[in-house]
Order: sequence, then structure tokens, then C-alpha cells
Amino acid sequence: MTENPEFTYYHPITVRFADLDAQEHVNNAVFLTYLESARLGYYEKAGIWHPDRGMQSGMVVAHIDIDYHAPIRFGQALRVGLRLIRMGGKSFTLGFLIESLPEHIPMASGTSVMVTYDSVAEKSIPIPADWREKITRFEEMNGER
Repeated sequence: MTENPEFTYYHPITVRFADLDAQEHVNNAVFLTYLESARLGYYEKAGIWHPDRGMQSGMVVAHIDIDYHAPIRFGQALRVGLRLIRMGGKSFTLGFLIESLPEHIPMASGTSVMVTYDSVAEKSIPIPADWREKITRFEEMNGER
């Protein structure tokens, strides 16, 4: 599988029949679900989220930009590439590309701004220092841990 040096994490996607719309291609809203699955995989691989422990601090999506390049059909092999674009005080931005395999045809691309969030106080919080360190290390090591 050819790796794109622009991305530090890749997440495989299986297109389900339930993902399809009346035109028999993946509904535009489902692309966001694919992105959510990839983000969770990125967080787990970077070491800031563990499925058995949940999140010690939460994150919310503040903004998503998505460009749709081509329709996705049932049975098509896909992957989502992710990388850190920017890390601020309370938010970070991930760039993403959904592409077909093995052809590497771009299906969708964009950015996702994530804000660290205290759900009890219902307000944004600074990115935890250990998260900042783990994400930075993960990116510097090009996705290797």
C-alpha cells in the first residue's frame, strides 16, 4: 500500500449497504461518520484515547470543511488519511483525505477543527499537556509509536 508522506495515520473504511442513498452511492453525511471513525483511530494510535477508559477530557467538533471529489459506491475499498495541520491553545486542526484503494483516487478531502471541552462546565479548555506532547511526538514520528 502506497503511503502518502502528507499523512501520519491511515484508517481503513468498509462501505456498508446502509451507507448508501437513493442514488446508490454513499450519502454525503456518511463521509463525516467515516471521518469520525478515523479520528478515533488517530487518537488511540497517538495515545490520547483508550476505548476501555473513555476520554479523560472531551473533544467537540468546532468546524469541518469537506470537498467531495467523487461518489463512493458499495464494495469500494477506502482509507482515510489524517495529519495534524495546526495546534493552538484549545483546539487543533486535522487535515484529511478519503481515498479509494488500491487506486488512491481522492473521494473527499478537507479539515476538521477539534476543541478540547469540559462537558461538565460546558466550556472549552486548554489542550492537556500530555495530549499536546503525545500528538506532537506521534506526528514527529510520522505515525509510528
